[in-house]
Amino acid sequence: MKGQGDMAGRAAEGPLEVIRRTELSRVRAWFSPGMRVLEIGGGNGYQAAIIASWGCRIASIDIASRPAWATLYYPIITYDGYNIPFESASFDLVFSSNVLEHVRHLPALLSEIRRVLKPNGFAIHILPTPSWRFWTSVAHYGYLLLYILRRQPKILGVEQPPTASTLIQRRGVMYLLRRALLAGPHGEYPNAVSELYYFSKRRWVKVFETNGFEVQHYATNGLFYTGYLLFGGLNVASMQALARYLGSSCHIFVTRAVPVAASGDASSNPR
Repeated sequence: MKGQGDMAGRAAEGPLEVIRRTELSRVRAWFSPGMRVLEIGGGNGYQAAIIASWGCRIASIDIASRPAWATLYYPIITYDGYNIPFESASFDLVFSSNVLEHVRHLPALLSEIRRVLKPNGFAIHILPTPSWRFWTSVAHYGYLLLYILRRQPKILGVEQPPTASTLIQRRGVMYLLRRALLAGPHGEYPNAVSELYYFSKRRWVKVFETNGFEVQHYATNGLFYTGYLLFGGLNVASMQALARYLGSSCHIFVTRAVPVAASGDASSNPR
């Protein structure tokens, strides 16, 4: 698959791929040719294909394989979401993009990341910000309005959002009404309001430090976007300009594992 990333991927890339490629460019300097990389939450393999094109030896894992009809840019290994199927000290770098907020038991996965990292290896995590959460909650009502007007609005990264009738069959009428009135949570947290805290830089730093990692470098992705594509999406220049005023949509954390003797007791790890 090496060499397919930027060239083969761009021909068919959609708005989400444009965002992910731009975010990857923000961490390019941390990847070196020959480096062994593990991606957690590989999805359709788009980011793994780009990283492979940089000369890295990458393995990409996810909890579910892609449907037969979906585009697959790079092979994905399925796993249970917690037990990483590789030997200890196997990787120079572990990478995840918009994954950790969906993990119910973060301490277990972070412990596994520590296990598979080589000594002096590091982990890079791209994670949503409170700004993304706030503006996605605002855009929720624009999505509903366009839906009522039959304008077929889209959810970023979702091929076919479930219809109202499908949601009623799966979850009931009251669930649909609640979701119409209030935006639902994006990750494994109680609600959208609580995610304003759970997605904060301070909270993510606390999670990493409590689970035996120290933050070596912090940045943002420098892009503004929400979870909805209300008007067909924005180009990169527009997303960068809006981020200066409305806030960036993702954090970027570069972390290193602290030696076990210095990392303290992780028995009270925060979610």
